[in-house]
Parts: sequence; structure tokens; C-alpha cells
Amino acid sequence: MAGNGKSSNGSDWNAVDSTEATTASYPLLPRQRTEVEDWRQSPYAEMHVRAAQQSENRFRSAAQTSDPIAADIAEKNAELVQQWIVLAADYNQLASRVYAASEQFEATRTDYEDVNQKLTQHGLTPTIGLLLRHKKDQLEQWQIENSQTALASEALGKSRQQQLELDLIRLDGTEPEKQATEVLAAAGYDATRYGDPLRLQVEELLRQRSAWIRSLQIGYQDHQQKISELDSIATASQALADDYRMLIDRHVMWIRSDEPLGLSDAQNLKAGMAALFDSNRSGDFGPTFERKISTNPVGAIGLLVGVVLILVLRWVAKSALIAIGSRKRMRKASPHKRKLFAGVLTVLVASGIPAILFWVGRWLGTGVVSEATLHASDAFCAASLVAWLIEVPRQWLRAEGYLDQHVDIEMPRRPRAMKYLTIIGMGLVIAAYTITLMSEVDHGMWRGSVARVGFILTMLLAAWTMHLTLRPVGGFLEPLIEKFCGSVIHRGRFLMYLAGIGLPLFLIALSTLGYSVTTHEIIQRIIFTAVTLMSTAILWAGVKYVSAEAWDLLTGTRSTKQAQEEYDEPEAGRVAGALGEHFLELKHHLAFLCQCALVLSAVVCFGWLWIDVFPNVRMGNPELWTVDDTVQQASVNAMGQTVMQSVVETTPVTAVHLLLAAGTLFVAFQLAKLLPALFDALVLQRVSFDEGMEHFTLVLGRFLLFSVGCFIACKWIGVRWHTIQWLAVGLMIGLGFGLQDMVRNLFGGFIVLFEKPARLGDLITVGNFTGRVAAQRLRTTVLSDDDGREVIIPNKNFVSDDVVNWMGAGRLCVIPMEVAVTRDERPADLCRTLQELMIEQPDVLLTPAPQATLVCVGQRSQRIEVRAWIEQGQNADRYRDQLLKLVRRHLLERNLLAQNQPSQPEMRDVLTKQDDSEDFFDDDFGQPRISDAIRKRKRRA
Repeated sequence: MAGNGKSSNGSDWNAVDSTEATTASYPLLPRQRTEVEDWRQSPYAEMHVRAAQQSENRFRSAAQTSDPIAADIAEKNAELVQQWIVLAADYNQLASRVYAASEQFEATRTDYEDVNQKLTQHGLTPTIGLLLRHKKDQLEQWQIENSQTALASEALGKSRQQQLELDLIRLDGTEPEKQATEVLAAAGYDATRYGDPLRLQVEELLRQRSAWIRSLQIGYQDHQQKISELDSIATASQALADDYRMLIDRHVMWIRSDEPLGLSDAQNLKAGMAALFDSNRSGDFGPTFERKISTNPVGAIGLLVGVVLILVLRWVAKSALIAIGSRKRMRKASPHKRKLFAGVLTVLVASGIPAILFWVGRWLGTGVVSEATLHASDAFCAASLVAWLIEVPRQWLRAEGYLDQHVDIEMPRRPRAMKYLTIIGMGLVIAAYTITLMSEVDHGMWRGSVARVGFILTMLLAAWTMHLTLRPVGGFLEPLIEKFCGSVIHRGRFLMYLAGIGLPLFLIALSTLGYSVTTHEIIQRIIFTAVTLMSTAILWAGVKYVSAEAWDLLTGTRSTKQAQEEYDEPEAGRVAGALGEHFLELKHHLAFLCQCALVLSAVVCFGWLWIDVFPNVRMGNPELWTVDDTVQQASVNAMGQTVMQSVVETTPVTAVHLLLAAGTLFVAFQLAKLLPALFDALVLQRVSFDEGMEHFTLVLGRFLLFSVGCFIACKWIGVRWHTIQWLAVGLMIGLGFGLQDMVRNLFGGFIVLFEKPARLGDLITVGNFTGRVAAQRLRTTVLSDDDGREVIIPNKNFVSDDVVNWMGAGRLCVIPMEVAVTRDERPADLCRTLQELMIEQPDVLLTPAPQATLVCVGQRSQRIEVRAWIEQGQNADRYRDQLLKLVRRHLLERNLLAQNQPSQPEMRDVLTKQDDSEDFFDDDFGQPRISDAIRKRKRRA
């Protein structure tokens, strides 16, 4: 709003008459939205707030000295002015927060770009490493400050509610004369006296109210816009902080974070232990916790409900795990199925407590946070990782659990190991929480003392546990390694023992030298790797069982008897003969591809997890070239609106991308190679295809597989369509001029395979050659004659030349019949019924399919012609009499047969091998003369 001293009727508010002088008080006019906001010209500046306070005083003074009717209106106006003053103060405070947050965001983004550029140009130097360590502490403080402004939804809802309350004011001053008349009439005054001073005063007060309501509405709009800007900046700041933290964590792995362990650490242990239990250190935890609950009660309630739900699900899964084999559904189940359910339930039970700890830590570290809640969040997350590492083997070892009930091996020390792991595990979880919490607290002289001493003691306990577990003679896992890991790994168990003990000792050495952050990152990756390996070992038997069942279900090799038995194990069905060998070979090929995919996935995941620990490994993945991609990115404009804009992103292509592209092409090639066998096992066993359609389906499937593989490979190496589109256009033009015949043949192949002018085995004439269809391919069709010669006909001839199909001439016989039926049924229904009747007959061929056609319609009846084909060699006349009797009886049973039946058409058999070739073809043009040949055969008969 831009300032102005005149009222809405154009008179100066200091020069009105004596009646209006004590009440005239208009707000500033709103500024235009297109104007650039200037603090000195802002309608919410201090000088305008003081003017509004003077207006409030005038309204209150008028309320004390005026008539009761005008006094009520003036008092309400004073409340509206007071509301505007409060809104202006909130707006100024919010604007300062937006300005500070924006400045901090821009400074952090500039700093992030500078650091990233220095790392790209100079690499990781000790100076840059120390700078990154300092920036990490600044990011945590920035997160704390940003969390204090994360109240956008609550403030926005409150502002909108207050704005809606303005619309509910009945006397809003939009029509001052009419509303003044209503007010005066309701108070018993004469509303027709328009020159009355009281009426003039009421009208002026209503006009001023209308102006203040309008100012409040615009003020709330400005306030909501500022809230949206603050929320957008907070969201962008959080994303930038995550990217910055990821950059820091990637490069500070081997930067020393503390001084080496010395005598000063032992001297500071007493002060550190005292600070651990100091209540002043965590004094802001309680207020922050209360503020988190009051700010987001839905999230707090969701956390509580989620914790209870996880505990209930864990109890149910634990009960089901113990009861496997004793319940009705699992009593008769196969051992493989029980092992599958036991493995899944074991992993679920083991993930319950860690999930609760991790959820609590995430809740403490998001939203409204403080230094104490951030430290507690990191501590809870560390405790959840250690609890996950302990819970998986503990649930695996429990009584009546996976190892006890479903693994055929004797483990005499299993109960003792279970009890030891339970006690030691609780201690390790508490130690992880305490050590992480102490390492986060920064109080100078005792920062690393308690944390490092506790970490060293914890690692010594972990080394002792590994000694009891992996010792070569008498270790707890020795029987398991001997039975399931093979002779090579059993002979190398000494190396496993040394690695298990050496890893905690190596971490102790790192912590002693001052690499606390490095040890923290390494331990996280060790826990993820160990838990993944243990969970995979537990679920592996179930995965193999599910794979075998899926294969049997897809191929249909499961025996019928086993499929009908509900509680027996559905073992893989065995198919004897060549088909069984074919399925077995295909199964082995697919198993090999799946194993390759699993190994590749494991290598990629392991590399992604551990590559930051070994920075020099990145040198083995050089950047070959870069690709610029134009993407759509959402951003917030000055009005607080979300708009989409095009941004150019640069993507590097490295040697790993080339390997992934090569692997993609290899997988696509192998799948295309196995496609015929897969199609035979999965499709042709259930659906009937002719040879031509089968060939077309295989060609199309291979083309799609190669296309998808090439598309993914091009994405890996950075080949985009806009870079090769002109090459594709030139290739298409070249194909159009140089490969015209091939393109015509391909399109002709589509016509042959889809329209099917001829099927396999049909006798056809294409041009000057007559033969039977031996094969149909996408580009050519193979015809063979009686002498064994094969002629390859281009498929374009099926489009350009005349094609005669003799419908199986020389081996089929057509049976024509005509019947007269009543007009009680539709011809289409009658034809369909007769076709179905013909199909049910054992000697009638399905290809060519029987035909039923309406010939003519009379006044009382209609005539239908039925045609069916049979193999050559049967007595066609006798078989037609049998079919005719069957058709008439079928129609008579349904009261559809007419009284007068027509005479049957003449039997016209097609050409046989006994016909002379000189009677079959015209001497001049080589065209068939089928009628002459038939007549000649009849004369011989």
C-alpha cells in the first residue's frame, strides 16, 4: 500500500466538518502488486503503524463522546485498527525472517558451489578437509535455525481463518447509506432524515470501516505470501543442506577429526563423565520436545500409534514363528515351505525394535529441533543400527526359531550363545547410544575423551565376541561352516577368524589416531553389509523355493495330483522325453542369467556403499565425456507461486556407465537368444499358434528386446534422440531409396501374417508357380511342389500379383448341404448354431473352419447353406448323408426345421493327384481350369 491522506470521497481528512473531525481516520491505500517493495515505502513501516495508532485513539475517543449507536461502530473500528497494527507487526517480523533466511540460503549456496569447484580443481587437501569439517558443524546449526521457522502451515492456517472472519462482519461499510438506515431504524430513530448529524457520522464511520477491512484483507494476503516465501526458502534450504552434507560426508572420510589419544584424555575422563550427567547440557530438550508435540500433534500421535503397531506386529510374527509346524495350516506343509515362512518371520521380528529406535530418531531430527534433539536423534539412529545387527542373529538362534526347527544341524552351544548375545547386545545398544551422544557434544577439553574410551572398550568386547564365534576349533559357527560353506571356506576359517578379530582392532587404531568420523562411517557400512548378508542367508532357501514354484506355475509342469493336494508340498513337476530335457535346459539358462543379475546387483550395491571409504577407487572410474540434458524444474517466483522452468543439467559419463551399457546389451542378447524356448514353454503350451504367427511373434519379441536394450544402453552412455535424429532421418531416406524391395517385402510379410491369405499346407498359385505353403517368414514365403522343389516367393508378390488359394486342393474334400428352416430365429443365430454343431463332429476339420451362410429368405422359411471340410479318402456322399440327418434332427428337436426341404447341391470335389496336369493348366496362360478337370474326372468315374 502506498500512502495517501485523502478519504474515499475526495475531501481531506483534516478538513472535514466538526461532526466528522473527531472520527475521520482512513488507512493508507494499498500499493500496487507490480511495485518493487521498499522498506521505507511499505505500508507496514513504523511511520504508518504510528499513524494507525493515532487512528485507533481517535476511534476510541469518538466511542467515549458520541451517541451509543455511533460509539458501538467506532469501538468496532478501533478493534479493526488494532488488528491491523498486530498484523503489521507480524508482517514486519516475518519479512525480516524471510530476508535473513534468503541471505543465508544464497550465502550457503555460493559457499557450496565454491567448495565443490575447489574439490573439482584441486582435489581433497588437508586445508579443504578442515574447512569441510567446520562447514558440517555450521550445517547443524543452520538446521536448528531453520527449524524455528518451520511453522508455515500453522501460521498460514491462522492467517486464513482471520481473513475469513472479516467476511462474516455484517456491517462492513460496503453500502454505508443503506446500512446506516438499518442501524438507525433498529435503534428507533427516524431513518428518513438524511441531513441529521448522527446519520452523517454513522455513514462516515461505516466508510472508514470498509476501508480498514479492505486494508486488512490485503494485509492478510501479503502476510500469506510472505509465509509461502518463507516455506519455499526453508524447503530449498533443507535440500541444499542435504546436498552439502552429502558432499561433506563423501570427502571428510579420512580427515582427522580429533587429536591422537594421549594422557590428557585420561585426565579429562572425570570432567567428561560429570558432563554426561549434567542436566544443563540437555536443558533445551524438554521445551523443544513440547514444542514439537504442540506444533505437529498429528506426527506425535502417528509416532505413538506406529510404535504400538510395530510392537503388536512383532508379537504376532514372533508367535507365528514359534508355532510353525504345530498349527493346522503348517502341520502338513513341506519343509521348504516352512523354511520360507520361518525365514520371512525371522527377518520381520528382527527388524521390529530397530525400526522403532530409528523412527524415534528420525522424528527427533526433523521439524522443530534443537542441539539436544539433534544429538539424541543421531544417538537413536546409531542405537537402531547396532540393535539391528544384534537382533538378526539373536532371532535366528532363539529357541524354536529358524536354526532350531528348520536347519538340520546340531548346535550344542546354541542356548548359551543366545543368552550371551542377549546380554551383550543390550550393552552394545546402550554403548552405541552413549558413545554417539558424547561424540556429538562439543565442550572442548573433554569432547573425545569419554567417547573414545567407551568406543575402545566396546570394540574390545566385539573382538571377544568374534573370537568366541569364529575361532577355528570350538567356535560357535564351526559346525555351520563345515556343513554349509564347503571345504574351501572351512579350510580357510583361520582367515575368517583373523579378519573377525582384526576388524575391531583396526577400528580401535583408527580411533586412537583421531579418525573418529572415519570409524563411525566404516561401522555404519559394516553393519549394513553384515545385516544384508545374514538376512540373505536366512531368506535364500525360501527364495529358491519360490523360484521353483514360480517356474512350475509358468511352465505348467506341476503334476495334477500334487496341485489338488492342498497341504502337500507342490514339488516341481517332471516332464519326460525331449520336452522335459528342453524345459530343464531352459531352466538352467534362466538360473544362470538370474545368478549373474544377482551377482551384478550385489557388486553394484557393495560398491555404492563402500566407495566413499576408498576415495582412490574413484580414480579408476574416469569421466569420459559429459551430456547436457534439458529438464523441467519447479521453482517459486516472487509472488510465491510454483512455476516450471527449463534447466540444463550436465551429466558425466564414466567407465562404469560403459560397463553398464555393455551389460545391458549382453542381457538383452541372452534374453533374445532364449526367447524361442521361453515362448515355447510359457505360451505355446497354453495357446495354439500357427507357424507363421509364431515366427512373427518371435521376430517382434526379439526386436522389442533389442530395442529396449539399446534404449537403456544409450541412456547409460548419454546418447539422446536429439543428437541422432538427423542420422535417423538420413537412414530412413537411405532405406527408402536403396532398400525399397526389402521394405516392400517386410510390409508384405505383415499382410501375409495378419490377413492370412494362405495358411501352412494350402495349395496356392502366385504368379506362374503353384505349390503348397511350406513356411511363412517376415520377408519371404516358401512354396513346395510334389517333386520336392522349394521356391522362395518374396512377400511383396502377395500384394502386387494375383494369388489363388485352392483351400487344400488334392487332400481335402468339401461337404456342401442346404436346409430350410423356419423364420422364428434370426439367421445369424441359426448360422452360429450350425457352425458349432459341425465343429463338434470328429471328422470335420477345424481349418478350414465350417461355414454356414444364408442363401435366401421366403415368406415362411429361409434357406441356409452349410459347408464343412474332411480329409481326402472318405466316402464324401455317405458322410454328407450322415451330416444332413444330424443337422435335420438337431433342427427338428428345436422346432426349427421347415416342412419343405430343398434338394442338395452337387458334390464338387477339388483337384486330386490323379488329375492330369495338362487338364489342370491352360496351355496359353498357365491358369488353372478346375471345372474342366472335375468334369473329366466325373466322366472317368
